[in-house]
Amino acid sequence: MKREIPTKLRKEVYNISTAWLEGLLQASDNAPPMKPMHSVITNRAGKKHTVLIRPIEEKEIDPVLEFLKLTLDAEYDYYDIVGARVFGELLAIKRKRMKDEYFFLGLHNGKLVGIANGRLMDDEVNISLHTITFERQINAGGVLFYSKCWYCFEVCQQEEFWATFESYNGWMLAGLRMALPSYPWPDMQHELGGAKIFYLTRELWESSIKEEYLQQVARTSFKPASKELIKKNEKLIIPKELEI
Repeated sequence: MKREIPTKLRKEVYNISTAWLEGLLQASDNAPPMKPMHSVITNRAGKKHTVLIRPIEEKEIDPVLEFLKLTLDAEYDYYDIVGARVFGELLAIKRKRMKDEYFFLGLHNGKLVGIANGRLMDDEVNISLHTITFERQINAGGVLFYSKCWYCFEVCQQEEFWATFESYNGWMLAGLRMALPSYPWPDMQHELGGAKIFYLTRELWESSIKEEYLQQVARTSFKPASKELIKKNEKLIIPKELEI
């Protein structure tokens, strides 16, 4: 807002490079890298799918943004709101406007089957943002959500993982099946719209979730990916249609 200047000035107009402004506005990017991981997932029909989970590459941001536009008109199981928010969160990486964000792709033979993302609030707390899948019958959602927990406790060495859920499917898959407790609400609120916080502690992760969740829900393991599997999924294949 303009105000009356309370003194005489030798110079009344200052020109400033936008590069100086960017130094004030740009978010930090100190999230530790995660090596590609994989899971062999068995679906309800007994068919096995090897899903690679790895960080998105800069060259893949624009194609994934274009694909996410398809979710905006999907009035089905909250795909529209989740898709819109994931679109904004990915765009925030491109525009450098979200602190310490991580963004994982789930790939099956190179094809994009899901996304999982979040950010580091501080050294202690990892914020889960969203998990979204794009192909039926692979059951990749549980492993994608799990990958964020793994990243929190095994890579970042943080103490708590905070999630919230827009959809019933998400809550059933992770909140209920991980038996996540919640903090008192509205005293404590998740940064995603002030919703309820469902949290996972390091103690609970080590005592049960780390091993039992994969076996009981996903019926799989979570291991570092081989060079061959990484190469097989090197080229990102974007679906032509939204399969939900």
